[in-house]
Amino acid sequence: MVVGELVYDTQVVVLGGGPGGYTAAIRAADLGFEVMLVEPRPRLGGVCLTEGCIPSKTLIHAVGLAESMKQAGAFGMTYTGVKFDIKRLGTWISSVVDSLSGGISKLLENRNIEVIQGHARFTEDHKIYIEGANTNIRFKHAIIATGSRINTLPAGIDLPLWTSAEALSLTEIPESLLVVGGGYIGLEIGQAYAGLGSRVSMVEFNENLLQGADRDLVRIVIQNCQKQFSAIHTQSKVLHIDDTGNGYAVVFEKNGEQIKETYDQVLMATGRRPNTDGLGLEHIGIKVDDKGFILTDDQCRTDIRHIFAVGDVTRGPALAHKAAREGKVAAEVIAGRPSSFDNVAVPAVLFTHPEIAWTGLTEEQAKDRNIPFTVGRFPLTALGRAKSIGKTDGFVKIIAQKETSLILGVGIVGENASELISEGTLAIEMGACLEDLIVSIHPHPTFSESIMEAAEMAAEGSVHLLKGKK
Repeated sequence: MVVGELVYDTQVVVLGGGPGGYTAAIRAADLGFEVMLVEPRPRLGGVCLTEGCIPSKTLIHAVGLAESMKQAGAFGMTYTGVKFDIKRLGTWISSVVDSLSGGISKLLENRNIEVIQGHARFTEDHKIYIEGANTNIRFKHAIIATGSRINTLPAGIDLPLWTSAEALSLTEIPESLLVVGGGYIGLEIGQAYAGLGSRVSMVEFNENLLQGADRDLVRIVIQNCQKQFSAIHTQSKVLHIDDTGNGYAVVFEKNGEQIKETYDQVLMATGRRPNTDGLGLEHIGIKVDDKGFILTDDQCRTDIRHIFAVGDVTRGPALAHKAAREGKVAAEVIAGRPSSFDNVAVPAVLFTHPEIAWTGLTEEQAKDRNIPFTVGRFPLTALGRAKSIGKTDGFVKIIAQKETSLILGVGIVGENASELISEGTLAIEMGACLEDLIVSIHPHPTFSESIMEAAEMAAEGSVHLLKGKK
């Protein structure tokens, strides 16, 4: 230890102030532990709050308001056009982020959790050094929640291109925008900028956009993207990007042919990687896999029993709500409680237009596992609430085990999918069957009725759909 370094002792130290980290810290403090939290960023909340889910959903909502105004003619209303003031919109987004981040700081302060800014690195299995703060922390338990970062650019491409952080800072609305990557980040931001007025094109390496979701759900979103975007290039690979001074010259390969186009801005949305390098894990014997994920058990323990890992640094979906749940589990296990991450379903939500959400098994997963199943689909075109507000794109489907009618999965594409999916998650966690959803009275007229109707379709058929001829 260097002379002049500070040394702290604490019961629990948490590395990372994102959804997994701050949740773990607060839960541990509420369980009676002395807690310290280390975060390299000046603001708490992690990528999700500061440059991801919260600012993107705020922007998506603003664009959605504009789209609703354009559709107002069908309701007998007229408007003279919509114009975005990106400075004021950017200020609004920043105010939302600042308010939520400040709220987290107050929650930590309320629990007497000390926050140290800097990068944490393990020097021993009971000690970390904080770079940037010239500080050492000795601990009894540690929770690693350092999150993830955007994948590095392909070899040979070293330019100041947009990531989601730059795109959501709203410094400009480019006349033309190329989105590299057809996952949820690329589609959400791509659709948002199309709504802001940019000509958007997309390049995706895989055959399909939104890998991992059932194709029938994705198809409706793609149909909308085909109307909104100038071009969508799947099975394509970016080879080179040059800064022309007035934009970017991009060369990509599709079907063996090289195509060159010029765009005002390029958004790299090619996925994320865990922040596990630079933590000194190799010095204390914590294993990571070939992708950099820390290996944990169902109690979120690493190879060292008093060190835990949660969120994006572990295997599984990189979702804020999964990280928060794991953070609570880790804190409760430290407190000696019989807690474990034994959740059957982790819901996934895409805030595209329309929204997509699914939970439990997808149809493809059920097929891969050779599970006999039945599917019930209910279109929003037959739903009173959807008709009344002119939002009929999409459907709800329920996947149930054939013999027992146990609900295995729920998929939704359409208005309010993000809010409806929780009922499906609860049904799966509770071991509900189709009859449980069918006999539970859903208020009319609401979008939630579509879940009941889909359950009826998976069982014997809905009274609100025409019966097929025998």
